[in-house]
Amino acid sequence: MKIHYKIFIGVLIIFTIFLIIANFNFGSDNKIIWGATFSKLQAEELGINWVIAYGAMIDELNLKTVRLPVYWPDVEKSPGVFDFSAYDWMIEKALKNDVEIVPVLGRRVPRWPECHTPEMYKNLTADEIKIKIFALLKAEVEHFKKYSNIKKWQLDNEPFADFFGQCPLGEESLVREEVALVRSLDKRPVMITESGELSLWFKGAKIGDFLGVSMYRQTWNKRWGWFNYPLPPAFYYFKAKIVKLFTPVKKIINTELQVEPWAIDNNLTKMDLFDQFYSMDLAQVKSNVKFARSAGLDEIYLWGVEWWWWLGEKKGDWSFWEYGKTISSDNF
Repeated sequence: MKIHYKIFIGVLIIFTIFLIIANFNFGSDNKIIWGATFSKLQAEELGINWVIAYGAMIDELNLKTVRLPVYWPDVEKSPGVFDFSAYDWMIEKALKNDVEIVPVLGRRVPRWPECHTPEMYKNLTADEIKIKIFALLKAEVEHFKKYSNIKKWQLDNEPFADFFGQCPLGEESLVREEVALVRSLDKRPVMITESGELSLWFKGAKIGDFLGVSMYRQTWNKRWGWFNYPLPPAFYYFKAKIVKLFTPVKKIINTELQVEPWAIDNNLTKMDLFDQFYSMDLAQVKSNVKFARSAGLDEIYLWGVEWWWWLGEKKGDWSFWEYGKTISSDNF
């Protein structure tokens, strides 16, 4: 009995220590750089005016940086003819407000279906599309490198997340070639992103100067419906420490902090408001922000500000947007 009792006490102590460490606050709010991802495509799909929503985000949410996906079909409507005017406006608006921009370049950029290919190129072979992707990257970097508020480039979005999106299987050799091309055109650092929960992070960390990781707490799929990740902030904190120890990556960033509902069948517009709030009400947003602060990553990008604006404009609920104004100064 004494041995069993000692074993029980030992296990209890270990479990208690684990719980304390798992929920420990590893962050320092004073050092966090707050940003957001803004998707022109998502704004358009929600039926809101992207110019007004983007302008309000820059003017009102006190962000230091914005991750800006550049959609290939948006900028190349005719073969070899590029029009970046919409993105120029967004970058220049940010520049006037002393906000940094992180352009997301290439074919695979945020928002469903992840790979965004112009209709005119959809029947090309893999080798032919590769040539077009390189031409796109060259045009993007050559055009955008004039902006001083671009401090780093993101190349593709989670290129090795083969479990998500309508994309070809991720090829490490292709990503490395793309990175080499971008580095030959401009000396600013390159960021590669990985799934925060479903990846080991090592592949992206070995390729990019910076590594961006997502942070999702509730998802949905057809097999089991809603799913809450049972991961503590310590999961991200210690994972980042290990990856930094074994790779040359300079910094690890939280590039997608979930503050919008996970879209059933990848389309928010098909979900009723009850299901949206079931997945992400304001209390959950606040919980996710607190969780991210505790994970110890000092650059955090909100994922879902377009939805916040949609809630206000279309549903008369501005509580999420108003809370967003306080995040950069809010205390734990």
